Amino acid sequence: MIKILTGIPYLVNQKAFWALLGYKRGKSQLSQEMMRKIEESVERAKRVIKPVGIYGLFGVEEIGEEYLVIGGKRINSRSLASHFRGFTHGYLMAVTIGEEFDRLMEALPVDQAVILDAFGSEAVEGVAESLNRAIEREGVHFGLHRFNWRYSPGYGDLSLETNLVFDELLGLSSVGIKVTERFSLLPLKSITAIIPAGG
Repeated sequence: MIKILTGIPYLVNQKAFWALLGYKRGKSQLSQEMMRKIEESVERAKRVIKPVGIYGLFGVEEIGEEYLVIGGKRINSRSLASHFRGFTHGYLMAVTIGEEFDRLMEALPVDQAVILDAFGSEAVEGVAESLNRAIEREGVHFGLHRFNWRYSPGYGDLSLETNLVFDELLGLSSVGIKVTERFSLLPLKSITAIIPAGG
């Protein structure tokens, strides 16, 4: 069964956010003007972020040396196959903070867009982490007590083309996510991931 969650709570990793902007908090000196610009940009970002996620639980049918079969779909990846060894199920998940955030980034001057880009990257990571924890809590009710960390297309040898599998199994359009011709995701601040689970 596929589930959709809206209004997912999220936390932004402040250290990572400032690092993306090129600053070390407490060490880098920022002018009052720059601090004001960052704070205003973050507040604008928060107003348009609409976190939504979709996920589903699928059985693992086969694990080869260089591939995994889950939910009837074969995924070619040695690293993912290794990541799943010893697990019987997998949660496929996808999250996004919405297309309104993309539109705001496009409308702003470059300096503000850079701030939004950094904040959006950490915001969607926060949404993914929040959904990840919710999935693990739910898994216990299905007798799943062991989980490996979530693994996303583009990591290791897991190609971005795997996003098509997420689309086929989850129906990403139901939460406004589209897979492009180059297999990246729109809206820009969107993440797909797979979580190994077992009893």
